[in-house]
Amino acid sequence: MKKLILILLCLPLIGFGQSTSKHANIKWLELSEAEILSTKHNKNMLLFFYRENCDFCEKMKNKTFTDSSVIKLINNNFFPVMINGKSKDPIIYNKQKFINDKSDPEDDPYFHNLFKELVELKNENYYWPTIVIINGDHKKIIQGSGFWPKEQTLRNLKHIIAN
Repeated sequence: MKKLILILLCLPLIGFGQSTSKHANIKWLELSEAEILSTKHNKNMLLFFYRENCDFCEKMKNKTFTDSSVIKLINNNFFPVMINGKSKDPIIYNKQKFINDKSDPEDDPYFHNLFKELVELKNENYYWPTIVIINGDHKKIIQGSGFWPKEQTLRNLKHIIAN
C-alpha cells in the first residue's frame, strides 16, 4: 500500500517533467556566435529573416518554430539566428559591417543591407519570412521564402541535412 501511495504522489512530478520538455525552444544565437560555432564545428547556420508586423513571420515563429520535431531538428543540425530584415542596427557578418542605408531615418525601415546581400529576389520581389542556410565558410547553400508549415519545414531541412 505504501508503494502505491508513493507512486501516486510521484506521478504529478513525472508528468510535470515531461510537459516542460515539450516546451523546449529553438536555441537562437547571436550572429557572431553562430559564425564562430559554424566554422568551428562545420555545421550550417540557419538564418531566419523576419520583419515586424508580418503575419506570416509571426505564424512561423508561433506555429512552426514551436513544434517539438522542428525544434529538435533545428537545434541538433543548425546554429539558428533570428534577424530582423528591416532593422536599423548595424550587423557584422563575415568581418563586414552591414547597415540599413535608408536615407531618411524618419521613414519606415528599409531592407537591411545584410538581408539584400544574402536574399535573392524571387519573382522580382522579396518575401517574408526568408530562411537562408549558410555553411561554416560563409557560403550560401540555399534560401526559402515565405511561410513554411511544420511539414514543409521538416521536409526542406531534412533535404538540406541529407545533402
